[in-house]
Amino acid sequence: MEQIYRIGIDHGYGNIKSAHYIFESGVIERERASELAGMTVEFEGKFYEIGSTHKEYQMDKVWDEDYYILTLAALAKELKGRGLCNASVILAAGLPIKWLGEQGEAFRKYLLKNKEVTFRCNDTRYHVKIEDVEVYAQGFAAVAADLSRYRGFNIVADIGNGTMNVIFIIDGKPDPSRYYTERFGVECCVIEMRSELTNKVHTVVDDCIVKKVLKDGTEDIGEKYLKAIAECASDYTDKIMRKLREYGYNEELAKLHFLGGGAMLMKHFAKLDQSKVRFIEDIHANAKGYEYLSNQRLLRNIRRG
Repeated sequence: MEQIYRIGIDHGYGNIKSAHYIFESGVIERERASELAGMTVEFEGKFYEIGSTHKEYQMDKVWDEDYYILTLAALAKELKGRGLCNASVILAAGLPIKWLGEQGEAFRKYLLKNKEVTFRCNDTRYHVKIEDVEVYAQGFAAVAADLSRYRGFNIVADIGNGTMNVIFIIDGKPDPSRYYTERFGVECCVIEMRSELTNKVHTVVDDCIVKKVLKDGTEDIGEKYLKAIAECASDYTDKIMRKLREYGYNEELAKLHFLGGGAMLMKHFAKLDQSKVRFIEDIHANAKGYEYLSNQRLLRNIRRG
């Protein structure tokens, strides 16, 4: 029997993450492959430069072809890591939990539109047979394999580049009546900070510097710039915490868990008692979770016969 590989892909606005790889989610169509591009996908006679920027926020991921091309790039990375260029796969993907019911089937069909696809990534030709696409809840997937440790009253906040997904887990079980998707994210923070930073330091601070500070908590730049970025970031994390409190977070009653790229923003700049907060720092957690949920689905199907 032909082996089928289950490959999880987290289609973020800032980065595409698979279980083992990460790259920026930008797609630029070119007339030909560029020697300066780190990664190029050639598909149906067109060339796409991957990862030189990130994708702008869009609520519907099937609006253009970009996420399809980014999916091919992620498949190439995962297959190359396995020493393969021909394979049958089941794609396991995700959407913000609030949008899953409305957009899940459209996203599945979008990723499944070519049952067999041939493309090149850099110098390697790939032929992939896509057996199926499964779409899961972003945020929940990242903790699904570990639900038994979520005893008591838990709030999980998955802060990505464009959205924040909030899930309540009570004694290891998600509460289907309380899940939320909000337009909070790292890129939202950066956009909001631009003019405020300029007013504070009277200089335009490049976004790449700001993002590095938000991720690492520091950077080798002047102290006044670090201070200004930290002040702006702290103000933004206050807004996130206000939103979580509106949903019912009380630090004396609930355990709070942050994941996604924004987890580090909260860790470095939020006013929190960190002894009562857990930070899941694995940026690949959702992609790994999609693969876990896909394998669990397979096991259930086998048991049913």
